Formats: sequence, structure tokens, C-alpha cells
Amino acid sequence: MSKTRPLLFIVTILLLAATVFSYVFFDNNFLIRKWHIPLSPPGFLDARQMGWAAESYAMGYDPLVENPANWRGHQLNYPRIWQLIFSLGIDSSHTNLIGTISVIIFFIGYGLFWFSKKFDTLTCFILTIAVFSSAVMLALERANIELILFCVISLALLVNYSSRVLGLSIFIFASVLKMYPIFGFFYLLNESKKKFFPFFLTGTGIFVAYMLFTLVDTMRVYSTTPQLPGSSMGMNVWWLGLNNRRFFDLHISADGILYLKAISYITVILIVAGALYWGVRSSYADRLRKGEFLEAFRTGAGIYLGCFIMIINADYRLIFLILTIPQIVSWLQMKGKRFSPVPLITLSAIIISLWSSFIMRFLGRNPTFILEESCNWIIFAGLLYLFFASVPEWLNDYLRQPFSRIKSLRKLLTQ
Repeated sequence: MSKTRPLLFIVTILLLAATVFSYVFFDNNFLIRKWHIPLSPPGFLDARQMGWAAESYAMGYDPLVENPANWRGHQLNYPRIWQLIFSLGIDSSHTNLIGTISVIIFFIGYGLFWFSKKFDTLTCFILTIAVFSSAVMLALERANIELILFCVISLALLVNYSSRVLGLSIFIFASVLKMYPIFGFFYLLNESKKKFFPFFLTGTGIFVAYMLFTLVDTMRVYSTTPQLPGSSMGMNVWWLGLNNRRFFDLHISADGILYLKAISYITVILIVAGALYWGVRSSYADRLRKGEFLEAFRTGAGIYLGCFIMIINADYRLIFLILTIPQIVSWLQMKGKRFSPVPLITLSAIIISLWSSFIMRFLGRNPTFILEESCNWIIFAGLLYLFFASVPEWLNDYLRQPFSRIKSLRKLLTQ
């Protein structure tokens, strides 16, 4: 594996780079069409959005409010801190430069993650399948800032092995760049009980203070983020697809939409409660909490779970599920007389969701939509169960207390 691992990494990067750059720079979409992602010629659309916003800013507009340089009329939906790069004098003519830098930064971040730990052969091959997926290719084709955030989070995880304070600082920085990395703070559960609370409270406290300071901007970003069912994931995507003319076009009334929203929230609550109940009582807990890659798993799982509940996300945000794969594969290879099917089911759903655009080529739009949304809900339930089942023993004791009290109360009532 000593030679296979770097060779596999190099081949992966070269193929991805050749696919994206031949499309963007030479208008050759022969390779990229194989992934069947929704292309937006001439490529690097999200990098172009940044250039348009910079042009509006140069004209004296706040692109979070008005963005006339964007011919689509869309406001910039990135936190204001990103406007610092406007001082470099960028505009839409720098799209390919910005996009290329973003793609290279992702490759660096993937390299940091790939070489941060000694993954076995099976893990390396499954990671390669994941990084070659349609969701990752969509992020590369758009040159989305998720590529940069993946690198920042990979760096934070790597640095955290030697410096907890610096690692947390980088995580906070990632959360300032875009809110959702805050959900990855559960990586701190690898710390002892004595260290967890100071680190966790400090990090979340700084983030909350930042959110309060930028609340108006945050609400604007949230309200202008597209809420589309296509190539997306989130708790409300399924009913958006039912109502959208590109999918099932059922013409649901306003009251019907409220009813479907309520179903989404109720389902989430039931899944969280069920995963908590069975997770903390799992007979596999002793083995699950000894994982070597738990920090990365908790980071990736936290980001997915938080994003799934909070907002509708384009599929390129699925790239953070890559962080969960080494630990899930490690759990799959646990030796013992008893076997839990949850890691296998969850990993299978992750791969299908990552490759959903490619699968659409064969199944068609609506069947793939049903398959993808089903997998996204399975991932949500599976990651929740694995997260709760693998929490440290001291936290497990806290989480079990409500169930113990309910059990005691039930005994009293039946006496």
C-alpha cells in the first residue's frame, strides 16, 4: 500500500483536473458530461458570482443588498468577510483565475486529509469512489467556496493533532467564512470531559458573538440562498420536488405545503429521538467509541446533520461526507460475533447520494429524485445513530439519564 496510496491520489487529482480544466479553458465537455451534472457554461459559475459582486461593490453598491453587475439579479449570498478580497481589484474577468485557485485549494485540502492518517486499502478505494463522484465534480465545475472550506476544515483537523487551540481557531475561522462549519465542533468530543466544555463553550461563544454582530447580514444571506429541489439535499427538498414543475408538478396548495413542512419537522424529531434512544443503548457502543478517525467523522457528520435540518443545500455540500468515510469503513471491519448493519447501510446511502446525478442518466429524473432523497434521509438517520452510539462514556451517561427516569416513572405507575 506504500506505493499504491500516493499513486491513487495522484491519478485522482490528475483526472479531476484534466476533466474540469479541459471544460473551462478549452470548452471540451467530453469528459465532464460523463458525470451527468447540470453544467453551467463556461464553468466556474460561483467564481464568476464573486467577480460580479466585486464589480457591483466597485460601483458603490452593497452586493448583499443590490448586485446590478449580476445579470441574473441575484444578491451575493456569502458572508461579508468574503468582500475583503474585493480590495485585490478582482472582477468577472478573473473568473478562471479565482476558480482555478479554488480547485487547487480543494486538491490541497483533500491531500491533507488523505495523508493525515494511515488509511487501509479498502478505505482508500472507497474514498476515491467518493471523490470521483458527481457531487464533487459539481463543486469543481462551479468552483464553489465549499472547496476552500473543505481545505480549511482538513487543515483544522490536521493541526488539531498537535495543537488543540490552533485547531479550534481554524474551525472558528471556517465558521466565520460560512456558518455551517459550527456544526462540526462536535469533533471536540474526542477531548476529555474536563477539556471538552472549555473548548466547546469558548468556540461556540465566539461564534455566537460574531453571529449577533453580523445578524442582519446573516439573515440576508439566508434569505437569498436558492431553495431549489434539483441536485439538493435537506429536510424540505422532498416536498419541493413534489411541487416543482421539473419533477412531479403536483400543484400543492399553500395549506398543503404547510402540512408537508410539518411532516418534515415531525419526521426529523422522531428520527432524532429514535437515534438517541437506540444509539446510547447500543450494545456496540464500547467498540464504536474507540474509532481512530472519530474526529473527522464527527466533523463531517455534524456538518451534514446541521445542514440537513437548517437549510436546503446544493449537492456539492455533500463533499463533507468524505470526512465520515474512514471511520465508517473502520466500523465495517470490526471483528466480533455480532454485526451492526447501520455502518454498511449508511455508507451505501452516502455513495448513492454522491453519485445521484450520474445515476439519473440510467433511472431518469423522478426515480432518481426519490432514490436520492430516500438515501439522504437514511444518511441522516444512520449518522445520528452512529454519532450517539459513539459518544464518550461520560456523555453517554448524561444522555441515558432521561430514559432511565422515564423507565423508573413507568415502574412507579405500574406498581
